[in-house]
Amino acid sequence: MRRALVVVALAAALGACVNTPGGETPAWADVEGYPALREVPEGGTSANTDARHWRAAEAELLAARARVAAHPRAQDPAPTEDPNAFVEEARRELEATRNSHNPY
Repeated sequence: MRRALVVVALAAALGACVNTPGGETPAWADVEGYPALREVPEGGTSANTDARHWRAAEAELLAARARVAAHPRAQDPAPTEDPNAFVEEARRELEATRNSHNPY
């Protein structure tokens, strides 16, 4: 029952957020500096067509990749020991210790 009330409350809150009245831009949007959709230039002004931009972005990513690869934590870890072999060795040592103290 409690979950149903929480779901209904969340749905109502989401509906209130999504259902804003049309018309003028809210004051908080102007304060945050969001662009008005009416000011978007028409025509092909997409950054996707600027080859220099993407070459610079690629160079930046490749440099970051090289820095990450050079970091000591990026190296392959040392091979891990077999836990079963460790347990068997510990058992053998315990048995040897027990037998050394047992006069029988």
